[in-house]
Amino acid sequence: MKRLVVLLLLCGCAALPGAAQNTPEGMAEIPAGKFWMGRTQTLWRDTIDVVPRAKMDNRPANHISLDSFYIDRYEVTNADYARFLEAKGGKAPWHWRDGKIPSGKEKQAVYNVNWFEADTYCKWAGKRLPTEAEWEKAARGGLDRKPYPWGDRPETGGGRGGARPQAALGTGHAVDVGSFPPNGYGLYDMVGNVMEWTNDWYYVNYYTFMPKENPKGPDTGLYKSVRGGGWADSLGEEVATFFRNFSDPELRTSTIGFRCAK
Repeated sequence: MKRLVVLLLLCGCAALPGAAQNTPEGMAEIPAGKFWMGRTQTLWRDTIDVVPRAKMDNRPANHISLDSFYIDRYEVTNADYARFLEAKGGKAPWHWRDGKIPSGKEKQAVYNVNWFEADTYCKWAGKRLPTEAEWEKAARGGLDRKPYPWGDRPETGGGRGGARPQAALGTGHAVDVGSFPPNGYGLYDMVGNVMEWTNDWYYVNYYTFMPKENPKGPDTGLYKSVRGGGWADSLGEEVATFFRNFSDPELRTSTIGFRCAK
């Protein structure tokens, strides 16, 4: 063992291949492997005949295999986005007066950015938007078939049972990234701050025929998939890791931001 350590020091190697220092700064590595994508829980409404379309788009659950990938630990902030605009130019979020970040909001998750602008930012950063499957696996934090990034219970506040604050629900606005505890992969605000753009086009019945290895969504569509319940959502299914939403890719709104993958 001593000889191995000496050899590593002599060759300038800090550790064996695959060590954590190879992970890009500000990102977490999500390991390769399978996970259950979609809703595996049975809800009361499943027993009735009339169910809204939007409530059935996360079924059937699929056992999906993904290659390893990296994803940002935090949502892109106002400060991050300002650096991008300074380097590349472009349109600042409309609520930035005179194109400047509102005072004291540098660490707040950026919003009022449409899908095309988010996509351009990620490419500028040498990254890309995550696929829907990547986003869901990352959000689950390694918890198998649990509905929330922190487990089974939908709590967001302190109280009986030792519940901890988990998401920015009820704040009335986006908050600084990292304001709440991370999930098992060390990712912050996967639900409850701003919803997040993904790379995939949205199709309501995609889960019935999706590929079981590295799915990338339909080839085309009208809307882009949006994941992670935001600050404007109520506590419940809207902030579950399996919940799907969608939006016109041209839309800019105070409830949608993004993070990048690689």
